[in-house]
Amino acid sequence: MKGIVLGVLMSLIMSVSYGQYGVIIDYTKETWSEVKKSKLYVVYENEGTSAYDKALKDAITANWKFNTVEYINYEKYEELQKIESNFFLLSVDFTSSQTGRYNENLSYIYIVRGYKKCAKKGDISRFPKLAAIQTGDLSREIYLPLLMKHLNKSIEEVAAGKITSLGDNTKKLNANRSKVKSKVLYLLETDLNDKVTSEKDIKDGGYEGKVKVVSKEELAKKIKDGEDVNILFCARSSTKSYIHVYNASTGDEYYNSFNLVTKKWPAGIIPYHFKKWNK
Repeated sequence: MKGIVLGVLMSLIMSVSYGQYGVIIDYTKETWSEVKKSKLYVVYENEGTSAYDKALKDAITANWKFNTVEYINYEKYEELQKIESNFFLLSVDFTSSQTGRYNENLSYIYIVRGYKKCAKKGDISRFPKLAAIQTGDLSREIYLPLLMKHLNKSIEEVAAGKITSLGDNTKKLNANRSKVKSKVLYLLETDLNDKVTSEKDIKDGGYEGKVKVVSKEELAKKIKDGEDVNILFCARSSTKSYIHVYNASTGDEYYNSFNLVTKKWPAGIIPYHFKKWNK
């Protein structure tokens, strides 16, 4: 695999803004109008042959409605990346090595514009970034249809003028939080931890909604079928745990939060989250 990475400084900036406020980076309606009229080049990680590449293509085929796409390999991307009217969807390895507790190692999907003065090979830190979504690492393929549905919907809202700023997006996300308990919330056993070990712990902890811990196969089917249920997605690094809740039918995000991983606050679902969902 030809890795694509972000520079450390840009990565840290993007982590803060994305982690709390959603997937859109460029809220300019004109930018997305240009993207809509153009082709989106989807860059394979491994020539289209890996499980991830195949899952990404299936997810885009089923859920990407915004514009036309073309799948390319890394070599073709290097040929096209200097043309500033080109747009790319890239799977990016987010890496930073900073002393202390804020080290990160996560995967993202980015939409970027071509950049004439390209940085060093494999580094997109200077490319104009339009959108980003966390894909995590653990079992990430099963979540791709849901993540692409959410990304597509978020972009369509900006292109239509329904969301015009970071503030608009934050207000929508805060308003959606109460919808988490309106549908059954599905999660994997790997989303549990020493603090929350079972469905019973969640119920005993005071969560007012319904929750089901299911197998990877069952969760994948609910996502693929677009059932009207809520899905918990946890993206984690060695130091942080990011929790998202999406509706599998609409692609709407209902919750977005992160915590530093400690003994008191481990990765995955913790009482802090379902107390927030009750409000």
